[in-house]
Amino acid sequence: MKWLITFLLFLSASGSCYASIDDWSTKDQRLYISFVTLQAIDVLQTFALIECQERNPYCPYRETNFIVGSYPKKGEIVLIKIASNFLIYKMLDKRMNERERRFTLGALNAVSIYPVIRNESIGLGFYIPILPYKSFRK
Repeated sequence: MKWLITFLLFLSASGSCYASIDDWSTKDQRLYISFVTLQAIDVLQTFALIECQERNPYCPYRETNFIVGSYPKKGEIVLIKIASNFLIYKMLDKRMNERERRFTLGALNAVSIYPVIRNESIGLGFYIPILPYKSFRK
């Protein structure tokens, strides 16, 4: 199940990239790839938080994203990330010129790196979703 969700997340990110992304500059393409990568890392860290909450009644972690609430579900996280990344891609591709796109991609990367670094600092590192995160137990 975890592999399926992870695969769908990456597929949706790459599937939303129509041929028009080829018209972007190499720098913009790399910025977009780094943005999607940061989003995927954030999803995997959130999965670790969810697994902790499910397996440990005294889990010290709480989700701080007000859209999904303190106790999110994996499906909710995936759907929100897919929808938001699709909308962001459409906005970047159709509504912006090259200068605006580069500035926006830089800002998106700057904003996206904060939760990844914060999650790492509180103990929610990056993990391979084939195994349970660390040793959370029920």
